[in-house]
Amino acid sequence: MSEDYTVRAKLISLVIKYYRGSLEFTADDVPPMSWAIQEQFLSMTVYNSKLLQYPVNKNFNRLFFKKLIAFLKTEEIHDDFYTFLCSVMSDPKDAFSFVHYVVDNDITKTIIIRQTNSMVVNGTTGLKTWEAALMLADWALCNPQVFKRKNIWELGSGVGFTGIAIAKFCEPSALCLTDHHRTVLDIICRNIEINLPNMDKETNELVTIYKTNNATIKTLLLDWEYIDDDVTDLTPDVIIGADIVYDPSILQPLCNVFQTYFKKNSQLEIYIESVIRNPDTFKMFVQLLEHSGYKCESLPQPLPVHIHWDRFNERCLLKITK
Repeated sequence: MSEDYTVRAKLISLVIKYYRGSLEFTADDVPPMSWAIQEQFLSMTVYNSKLLQYPVNKNFNRLFFKKLIAFLKTEEIHDDFYTFLCSVMSDPKDAFSFVHYVVDNDITKTIIIRQTNSMVVNGTTGLKTWEAALMLADWALCNPQVFKRKNIWELGSGVGFTGIAIAKFCEPSALCLTDHHRTVLDIICRNIEINLPNMDKETNELVTIYKTNNATIKTLLLDWEYIDDDVTDLTPDVIIGADIVYDPSILQPLCNVFQTYFKKNSQLEIYIESVIRNPDTFKMFVQLLEHSGYKCESLPQPLPVHIHWDRFNERCLLKITK
């Protein structure tokens, strides 16, 4: 393997870590950075037009560049490294920023998500991308036939990462992203518009609809405790959910939602991805499903393929059928 190839590979890897907001790199991960390589790194990151339009978190920028500069094995550090670092030193605690998730290690293929790093904001956990959303999106990209030309519903969509990934790469005919919090739906709409800018938009009090000739995306306020007639008139082929099995109090309402849609479509398939933080809660969920007459199948997902996620998390992807 040539030295130039190794330097290029390390450079791309470092750029991807920057895009997805990761500080997990060591001195060995940083290529020898001549003045020209430093200029390439700057042009691919902080001077990239997409990142200028959708900037990453200031606090992350401050930590990343301080760490990177400490690792640079050169006496000639580009002036723009310090200029940019100074620009992000003030007011580093911006509530919302953008993360650029790279698909297939190709920095021209990104999913740009406006989100917060905080776990809870305004009483909701739905304003950041959780690890299970990355896992489920990766599985979807590995299995696009499950979603192609299908009507897809996502429960607890959060900032919309998984649904947007499916919309961009799996060719569904219709996609409905749902959440019970109005602020979350506003963020989903913003992220749809960033990633799918050529869709026509219609809005009423309950639903925002994005359309092209080939597909429709809806965002819908949905409370699992109450499914009204207008909602039940819609019939999904596939339901997905990521990190929605975390609280024992919501398990029965969630199963009631499943029951509602199985009554309308007995061939419905449901895919629920979970990072298992509380094994007792997850076990309770599976037992409730089995008691309700559903078939649960755990699907293998050994390694990340298209999207990076933490393979060391305890996790489970359940396929649920009637």
